[in-house]
Amino acid sequence: MKTIKESTHKLERKLAHTVLSLKIERETHVPDMLTRIRIAPGIAVVGQKAKVRRFFDGDAQVFVSVKYMSKTDEVYASVKELADIIKKLPGIKSVAILMHNKKKITMDGKKLIF
Repeated sequence: MKTIKESTHKLERKLAHTVLSLKIERETHVPDMLTRIRIAPGIAVVGQKAKVRRFFDGDAQVFVSVKYMSKTDEVYASVKELADIIKKLPGIKSVAILMHNKKKITMDGKKLIF
Protein backbone atom coordinates (compact mmCIF):
# COMPACT_ATOMS: atom_id res chain seq x y z
CA MET A 1 0.00 0.00 0.00
CA LYS A 2 1.45 3.37 -1.07
CA THR A 3 1.20 6.43 1.10
CA ILE A 4 0.65 9.67 -0.84
CA LYS A 5 2.12 12.80 0.61
CA GLU A 6 -0.73 15.29 0.72
CA SER A 7 1.70 18.22 0.79
CA THR A 8 2.95 17.41 -2.71
CA HIS A 9 -0.57 17.94 -4.06
CA LYS A 10 -1.52 21.05 -2.12
CA LEU A 11 -0.78 24.64 -3.02
CA GLU A 12 2.20 26.19 -1.25
CA ARG A 13 0.06 29.07 0.04
CA LYS A 14 -3.60 30.01 0.01
CA LEU A 15 -5.09 32.13 -2.76
CA ALA A 16 -5.29 35.80 -1.86
CA HIS A 17 -8.67 37.49 -2.41
CA THR A 18 -8.57 41.18 -3.33
CA VAL A 19 -11.26 43.67 -4.33
CA LEU A 20 -10.08 46.36 -6.73
CA SER A 21 -11.37 49.51 -8.36
CA LEU A 22 -10.03 49.92 -11.89
CA LYS A 23 -10.06 53.24 -13.74
CA ILE A 24 -10.27 52.40 -17.42
CA GLU A 25 -10.13 54.30 -20.70
CA ARG A 26 -13.25 55.08 -22.73
CA GLU A 27 -12.52 52.52 -25.47
CA THR A 28 -11.89 49.63 -23.07
CA HIS A 29 -14.24 46.69 -23.66
CA VAL A 30 -14.90 45.40 -20.14
CA PRO A 31 -15.48 41.68 -21.01
CA ASP A 32 -12.19 41.60 -22.95
CA MET A 33 -10.39 43.38 -20.11
CA LEU A 34 -11.71 40.83 -17.60
CA THR A 35 -10.57 38.00 -19.87
CA ARG A 36 -7.08 39.52 -20.09
CA ILE A 37 -6.96 39.65 -16.28
CA ARG A 38 -8.17 36.03 -16.03
CA ILE A 39 -5.39 34.74 -18.27
CA ALA A 40 -2.62 36.71 -16.53
CA PRO A 41 -0.03 34.59 -14.69
CA GLY A 42 -1.02 33.71 -11.14
CA ILE A 43 -4.66 34.80 -11.48
CA ALA A 44 -7.23 32.14 -10.56
CA VAL A 45 -10.63 33.89 -10.55
CA VAL A 46 -11.91 37.30 -11.66
CA GLY A 47 -15.43 38.64 -11.21
CA GLN A 48 -17.09 41.98 -11.78
CA LYS A 49 -18.64 43.30 -8.54
CA ALA A 50 -20.90 46.09 -9.88
CA LYS A 51 -22.02 47.88 -13.04
CA VAL A 52 -19.45 49.97 -14.87
CA ARG A 53 -19.56 53.62 -13.81
CA ARG A 54 -18.99 56.02 -16.73
CA PHE A 55 -17.71 59.56 -16.23
CA PHE A 56 -18.22 62.73 -18.27
CA ASP A 57 -14.65 62.66 -19.54
CA GLY A 58 -15.30 59.23 -21.09
CA ASP A 59 -13.26 57.20 -18.63
CA ALA A 60 -14.95 54.58 -16.49
CA GLN A 61 -14.60 52.75 -13.21
CA VAL A 62 -15.19 49.06 -12.65
CA PHE A 63 -15.03 47.09 -9.40
CA VAL A 64 -13.59 43.59 -9.63
CA SER A 65 -12.84 40.74 -7.27
CA VAL A 66 -9.62 38.80 -7.94
CA LYS A 67 -8.32 35.57 -6.42
CA TYR A 68 -4.67 35.01 -7.16
CA MET A 69 -1.57 33.13 -6.08
CA SER A 70 0.84 35.62 -4.59
CA LYS A 71 4.57 34.99 -4.50
CA THR A 72 4.74 36.41 -0.97
CA ASP A 73 2.68 36.51 2.22
CA GLU A 74 3.62 40.18 2.82
CA VAL A 75 0.46 42.20 2.12
CA TYR A 76 1.90 45.31 0.44
CA ALA A 77 4.22 43.30 -1.81
CA SER A 78 1.35 40.96 -2.70
CA VAL A 79 -1.12 43.69 -3.70
CA LYS A 80 1.58 45.67 -5.53
CA GLU A 81 2.48 42.56 -7.53
CA LEU A 82 -1.19 42.13 -8.49
CA ALA A 83 -1.61 45.83 -9.36
CA ASP A 84 1.53 45.76 -11.54
CA ILE A 85 0.22 42.74 -13.48
CA ILE A 86 -3.18 44.36 -14.08
CA LYS A 87 -1.89 47.87 -14.82
CA LYS A 88 0.21 46.56 -17.73
CA LEU A 89 -2.94 45.49 -19.54
CA PRO A 90 -4.30 47.75 -22.30
CA GLY A 91 -6.95 50.29 -21.32
CA ILE A 92 -6.28 50.29 -17.58
CA LYS A 93 -5.22 53.66 -16.17
CA SER A 94 -5.04 52.92 -12.45
CA VAL A 95 -5.65 50.18 -9.89
CA ALA A 96 -6.98 50.99 -6.41
CA ILE A 97 -6.87 48.28 -3.75
CA LEU A 98 -10.07 48.31 -1.67
CA MET A 99 -9.93 45.05 0.30
CA HIS A 100 -7.42 42.24 0.73
CA ASN A 101 -8.49 38.94 2.30
CA LYS A 102 -11.75 40.53 3.57
CA LYS A 103 -9.98 43.45 5.29
CA LYS A 104 -10.02 47.08 4.18
CA ILE A 105 -6.55 48.14 3.24
CA THR A 106 -4.98 51.60 3.41
CA MET A 107 -1.56 53.14 3.81
CA ASP A 108 -1.32 56.20 6.06
CA GLY A 109 -5.13 56.38 5.99
CA LYS A 110 -5.33 56.58 2.17
CA LYS A 111 -6.37 54.05 -0.46
CA LEU A 112 -3.52 52.24 -2.20
CA ILE A 113 -3.59 53.42 -5.80
CA PHE A 114 -1.11 52.18 -8.39
